[in-house]
Amino acid sequence: MLLTSKNIVEQVQSMLDTYDTNKDGEITKSEAVEYFKSKKAFNPERSAMALFRVYDKDNDNKITIKELAGDIDFEKALKEYQENQEKEKEVDLDVEAFILKFDIDDNKKVSKEEAIAIFAETGAKDPNKSANFIFEEMDSDKDGVITLNEMRSYYKKVQELLGPQQ
Repeated sequence: MLLTSKNIVEQVQSMLDTYDTNKDGEITKSEAVEYFKSKKAFNPERSAMALFRVYDKDNDNKITIKELAGDIDFEKALKEYQENQEKEKEVDLDVEAFILKFDIDDNKKVSKEEAIAIFAETGAKDPNKSANFIFEEMDSDKDGVITLNEMRSYYKKVQELLGPQQ
C-alpha cells in the first residue's frame, strides 16, 4: 500500500483508538494487555510485549504518536491530511454543483439525455460524443445514470492517477 499522509494519520489514529483506553495519546503496556485480554488472546502479556518490541523505540514503556508514525514527520502528515480533508470537502461541493447543473428532473442523478441536453444548450460541438465520453468514464455500474457516489469515485480515481500534488 502506498504510504500517504492520509494512510499514516489513519493508521496511527486506528492504533490509538484500539489500544489507548484513557485517550492520552500514548499506549501503555497495561492498556495493551487489557486490550488483548478483552480480545481473549492466548497470552495477553506476550502479545503486549511483542507490540512494544516493534513500536516502543525509546524503551520508555509507552508507545507515542511519534513512535507509531516512525520516521515520518507526524505533524506534517497530519497537516497534509487536514488539507486533503478540506480539498475533499471542496470537491464534494463541486460534485454536487455538477449534479445540480446536469440534473434537470431533480432526482439527484444525471441521465445521458440530461447531459446531452446541457451540452447542446452550452454549445458543445458534439453533445452526444461529450455525453458518451462522460458516461463511459463515470457510469461505473453502466445503469445509464451518474450518481453522486459515482462522481466521487471517479474523482478519487483521477486523484490517485495524478498523484498527491494535485
